Amino acid sequence: MHHGKILPMIITAVLLCGCNGGSETVPADVSVPETVSVAEEITETLTVTESLAAETSAVTETELSASSAATEISEPSYDLPEEFYNELEEIIRKYPHFEYYDISLAYEDIETGFTFMLNPDKHYFSASVMKAPYMLYIYRMAFAGKADTEQRLIYSEEYKRSGTGTLQYEEYGTEWTVEELIGLCLEESDNSAFAMLRELYPEDGYKEFMRSSGIVHEEDAKASGQPQICCESALAISREIYDFIKEGNPYSERLEYHLTHSRNAMILGGENAEVIRKYGWYDGYFHDMAVILGNRDYCLTIMTNLDMLEINTREYKLFGELSSLIAGYSEKLIRNDASGNRSVITYERQEVKDMALPKDPYMLLSVLNMKLRDVYQSLEELCSDMGADMNGISAAMEKLGYEYNNAENQFIPIESSDEE
Repeated sequence: MHHGKILPMIITAVLLCGCNGGSETVPADVSVPETVSVAEEITETLTVTESLAAETSAVTETELSASSAATEISEPSYDLPEEFYNELEEIIRKYPHFEYYDISLAYEDIETGFTFMLNPDKHYFSASVMKAPYMLYIYRMAFAGKADTEQRLIYSEEYKRSGTGTLQYEEYGTEWTVEELIGLCLEESDNSAFAMLRELYPEDGYKEFMRSSGIVHEEDAKASGQPQICCESALAISREIYDFIKEGNPYSERLEYHLTHSRNAMILGGENAEVIRKYGWYDGYFHDMAVILGNRDYCLTIMTNLDMLEINTREYKLFGELSSLIAGYSEKLIRNDASGNRSVITYERQEVKDMALPKDPYMLLSVLNMKLRDVYQSLEELCSDMGADMNGISAAMEKLGYEYNNAENQFIPIESSDEE
């Protein structure tokens, strides 16, 4: 049992009984081979809490034990060694991001079914992560003979979308095959290509497909209207991608190729490992969802709400350190005497009102705007309540190219002047 003391935060670690398993309902318009399975929880948890004093907050660590009412487990249970939890603690202490933002992680070892999760119930805007299951849905239909990946579509103005992707710069009237559009969606995260495919293959069928894939929340099945996702649902999607690739059907290699050529390498694998990934990045949300094929295959998802934070090298390093930690221990699972095969840690970030102002200028910008949005009616009120130097804050933000806007009660980019 791991007994590391992670400060300052609240931790709840829960070992759940049993591995994922169960049956699924296959949507009427998608014929899915029997190799696709859906996870079903069959567990009960029993937690024992002890309080530890900390400099800025209380820490709660839960002893992991089996419920007397738990279903008997025929398969062995596993856990990560205590050294893993100690190193995770070091990473959390190293990055102030854990104090100011929600960060979730879900890992599953394919061979044993063991899962480790950090903040699995946190929900995030899915951004472009959901393009991966949507393309998987189209490939599933193609494999069932209900979609033609060689069908040609005409790009027109109605499909033009800003943001990521290169199709928006192409001439109207150009023709693209479904396969080419899938490649643009997965490799370039192309929004225009996605708009074309969503019209050809409407969302209703996709929702049914997602419900059959093992997602844990109904809202995680959506692809429009601010779609949401949690790391556990993203993990279920990753397992579906893994199963599809391992099937070796005519479309497996195509999906694997596209997802190994996706931009923005955030999650890292071990030495000589192949990382099959789809990232998502939009206006305060920064995610990566991956399947790692190596000496030991596993799935890993990391979801964050780095709200209005200027994503730079340090944020990539956060993803890299978390995923490298998993990679380093992926072959070191240990047999566990407890009747469970799942470890969950819940980390509670600071409340916005209680957040101290960080020294890092980009994080300061983000925290200031969060406080102004959720707590204070003006910058003057914020500085007065927190004893902060308003002139100093304004000067620091100006160096980043931001100024305080009274009407919006936010720091916004300084408009550039065309005058010479």
